[in-house]
Amino acid sequence: AHADVVFWWVTVGVLTFPVLFFVSAPYGKLVRDGWGGRVDGRLGWAVQELPSPIVMTLAFVYGGDVLAFHDAAQTPSALTYTCVAVWWAHYLNRAVYYPLVRRMSDTTVPVVLMAVAFNFVNGVLVGTELARGSAYLTNPSPPVVALGAFLFVAGAALNIVSDATLRNLRVGRPAKDAGKHFVPFGGLFDYATCPHYLGECVEWCGFAVATQTQSGWAFAFWTFANLMPRAVAYRTWYKNKFGKTYPASRKAMVPYVW
Repeated sequence: AHADVVFWWVTVGVLTFPVLFFVSAPYGKLVRDGWGGRVDGRLGWAVQELPSPIVMTLAFVYGGDVLAFHDAAQTPSALTYTCVAVWWAHYLNRAVYYPLVRRMSDTTVPVVLMAVAFNFVNGVLVGTELARGSAYLTNPSPPVVALGAFLFVAGAALNIVSDATLRNLRVGRPAKDAGKHFVPFGGLFDYATCPHYLGECVEWCGFAVATQTQSGWAFAFWTFANLMPRAVAYRTWYKNKFGKTYPASRKAMVPYVW
């Protein structure tokens, strides 16, 4: 049953979360040898992210009978169609636009393969539940949907603006600095190392609030479980690279908290 799969998927996330504080996935600033062949960062990113909206849409259209639901079949509503659309909007930004406009360090084959599997599982779970999940999706609460939509848009905006701040760090600098790293300032970067990660977490919490789906909450949890340890690792990376010039007061992802 769908609920059982979601339960075990979340359990895997709970077990994985503490491990990621000790073993960082080898891509981006944290790429390193010993993890299989390397892949161009932009190509690898597109390959690993694009399956998500495709799988989610196929699961939404054809996968309603793949996993058993306790509720009777529901007719897709305006909310569910909107959720499919915003899922596509997010991943078109992340899988297509983002790698096209960023300079990205190499990734590794295992990371790409694990990300494809991760996106496949989440796409199937979310798509099937949106298609056949519950009566709530057919008759949702307008205030709850409005709150979820606000969180989603606010999180997406924070993610996009923070990405632009990082992208602009090299704008106008000499060609010799093309491969250098710089400390970002401005906005929530004055308070956290990875506000773009915080934005993505808020975004998917908004999705979960709006849909009230188990798979939506599972995906929101997995997003946090993946990104919080990585933000901690990036904070350590910046501190090691820039020493005392890196603001010690900055948290990893959540300003003033963590």
